[in-house]
Amino acid sequence: MMVNEDHVKASDTQSTCLQEFVNSPEKQKALYKRTLFVVSVSQIFGGAGLAAGVTVGALIAQQMLGTDAYAGVPTALFTLGSAGAAWLVGKLSQKKGRRAGLTTGFILGGVGAIGVIFSAILNSVFLLFLSLLVYGSGTATNLQARYAGTDLAKAKQRGTA
Repeated sequence: MMVNEDHVKASDTQSTCLQEFVNSPEKQKALYKRTLFVVSVSQIFGGAGLAAGVTVGALIAQQMLGTDAYAGVPTALFTLGSAGAAWLVGKLSQKKGRRAGLTTGFILGGVGAIGVIFSAILNSVFLLFLSLLVYGSGTATNLQARYAGTDLAKAKQRGTA
């Protein structure tokens, strides 16, 4: 019984907080600016980190395999993983909301990045290739996160956002 009462209180608190934003154009504008800033900064750092990771993955593969013959395989796996994750994150976002989809995608990208590190430590090409496939989730998610900036934008601001 207490759990239900706590849930109702939390729900009422959220409704009150949301209502303050609905009724206040100033608060809406401040939230929009803050959201756009956070999305922009995350795009800069996320994009740079993901690009560096793919480059490092290709260099690790070259070192492990001892040849340049398969230098494109890491990038191809990364791209394939990104395509699959775009579909997965999109579906999850439709069912559970953008936050759940983006969170899942970024976590998978992080798991892939950790896998790349372990593959280098263990000198495992198989683990490297598998990790790069999962690492692609980070790129797909980073690209989809750009649209979070448009969620709060008014109709006239959507192109700029």
